[in-house]
Amino acid sequence: MNTNTERASTELEKMKKWGHALDKITQVAGKVMYVLCILGGVLILVNMLGFLNTTGLTVDLTCFGHTIHFQELSYPLQITVSLLMIAMLVITCIMVRALVHALGSVFQSIANGRPFENSVITGFRKAALWIAILGVGNGEIFGLIIAALCLFLSYVFHYGMLLQQESDETL
Repeated sequence: MNTNTERASTELEKMKKWGHALDKITQVAGKVMYVLCILGGVLILVNMLGFLNTTGLTVDLTCFGHTIHFQELSYPLQITVSLLMIAMLVITCIMVRALVHALGSVFQSIANGRPFENSVITGFRKAALWIAILGVGNGEIFGLIIAALCLFLSYVFHYGMLLQQESDETL
C-alpha cells in the first residue's frame, strides 16, 4: 500500500468513528426532543385547565417585543392561545424530528464507511432546509448561517462523490 492509500484508509476510519458517535447523539437528541414535546404539551394543558392559577405561578408570553400576562386574558382567549401554542409545539416537534432524521441518515452513511453517497448529500440538504425554516420561524440569523453551512457541506460531499466515481472508473 502506498502512503496516500494508508492515509485515506486512516481518515475513513476516523470518519466512521465520528459518524457512529454523531449517529448515537442524534438518536439521543431525538428521544430527548420527544420527552420535551410531551412535557411542553402537558404544561400547556395544565395551564389551560387553570391549575397554574391556583398555585400562584404566572405565565408571561412575549411576542414581537410585547409581553402578554396569560392570566389577565379572558378564559376563552386563554383556551385559544393554549390551543395555538399546542399546535405550534406539534409543528415544531415535527420539524425538529425531520431535522434529526436527516442528520441521522448522514451520520449513519458516514459510520458505514459510505460518506460520498446521494443519501449524505440529500441528508445535508434536508437538514439545511429544516434548520433554515426553524431559524426563520424563531427569528434567528444564526440558524440561517448553520443552514448555509449544511448546504455548503452538501456541495463538498457532492464534489467528493464525483471524485470518488471518477477514481472508481479509472481503476
